[in-house]
Amino acid sequence: MKLGIYGGAFNPIHNGHVIIAIEVLERLNLDKLIVVPTYNPPHRSKEDFAPYEYRKRWAEIVFKGERRIFISDYEKEKGGISYSIDTVKYYSEEYSVKPFFIIGEDSAINFDKWYRYEELKRLANFVVYPRFRKGMFDFIKRVHPEFFALEDFPLVEISSTDIRERIREGKSIRGMVDRSIEDEVVETYRRIFSKKR
Repeated sequence: MKLGIYGGAFNPIHNGHVIIAIEVLERLNLDKLIVVPTYNPPHRSKEDFAPYEYRKRWAEIVFKGERRIFISDYEKEKGGISYSIDTVKYYSEEYSVKPFFIIGEDSAINFDKWYRYEELKRLANFVVYPRFRKGMFDFIKRVHPEFFALEDFPLVEISSTDIRERIREGKSIRGMVDRSIEDEVVETYRRIFSKKR
């Protein structure tokens, strides 16, 4: 089996995430791609975080009908801080495979700061997609030559941070998130921001 793992805060999930998931699924010809919403991220401020249940449900709605994509509850069920190595070890053992682990270029640049990163490198095949127009793939290939860099991958310049900021400023996010969740995403973050005033 060719298994992929795509983790992230998905705060909120947006059309860039969808493009990445589908593109990786098809390019690597994966049998299964497991999307893993982070439950308790170790390095991020929880200040603007939508509740886990919302972020997971949005992912389920967005990927509904994609028979090879599954949304995982693993990090919530495990509890505690969400470290990538725990998720990778769990699915490696569950399926008896060395999975493909999908990360962005920005994460790859800082990979040596990840928890137990050397062990994690041995457990998974890392697939890196671009996040920046000029890119840092030369650096990544020099420092982590074993990573599979998708240099010709479409650059999607949408970020969850930008979406949250646009909602905070009362701007439209039309086209940035799936239409089926757009209204709820806007209302959810408006409530979060209003509580902080």
